[in-house]
Amino acid sequence: MKKIYISLLSFASLGLVNNAFAVDVPQAQVPVASPQASASNFTAAQLGEIEKTVADYLTKHPDVVMAAFQAGMAAQQKETVVKMEKAVAEHKDKIFKDSKTPIAGNLKGSKSLVVFMDPYCGYCKKFHGELATFLTTNKDVKILYKDIPIMGKDSTLAIKAMLAAKEQGKYDQLQKAVFSSDKHLKRKDLLKLASSVGIDTKKLEADMKDKGIQAQIDQNLELSKALGINGTPTLIVGETKVLPGYVSAEELAKLLKETSASAENKAANPKSS
Repeated sequence: MKKIYISLLSFASLGLVNNAFAVDVPQAQVPVASPQASASNFTAAQLGEIEKTVADYLTKHPDVVMAAFQAGMAAQQKETVVKMEKAVAEHKDKIFKDSKTPIAGNLKGSKSLVVFMDPYCGYCKKFHGELATFLTTNKDVKILYKDIPIMGKDSTLAIKAMLAAKEQGKYDQLQKAVFSSDKHLKRKDLLKLASSVGIDTKKLEADMKDKGIQAQIDQNLELSKALGINGTPTLIVGETKVLPGYVSAEELAKLLKETSASAENKAANPKSS
């Protein structure tokens, strides 16, 4: 196997390549153009033949294009995560020291997990169930919920209800009921759910109208924008590691362990970090 460079002239317009494309393939399978060669060194007939040869090869081996596309996406996501983690370091107080943020798990836990979710995001609903499993075996974790409405007005209404329920010490209960629902809930549905978990619905309605709750939602949205978050769920593990997207309880526990070990190592060996 040898890394060779193929001039993908006919594929540049697709945005999959930029002048050249590196793939690992047997040398005998693909015509090799010298890295120093340029399109101006070929006649129109030669360029046409090269394009045809490359197109034929990629038609027979679509995995080459897919592998390149996936590699490009992975590289782009890695770069995005690096930027997000830098932003986390710059906004630590807003993330970890906001007294209005709902907290679950061990309130005095030495490990933290910040969760940006929308109650009507399908993957958020699935992840919420994983969190319950995660907490059964991870007793030293404090979870901070940053609710952001990205699915429309119904999301804003549900988040207002959950944050208002926090005023009665019932955020967890109403959050679980909302995330367990298989439909978008209207105001009367939210009040019915609230009543079922022992919430004073008159007080809840009054608190939902409080400007402070809307301000908290706006603050969460501003924070998510500052961090570069463009989807939910998005997690901040151990105050440093950003994880966009759904993850299982098992994977989350492993990542938290690795992040905590790395942080402890840096604290013990500050000169090596």
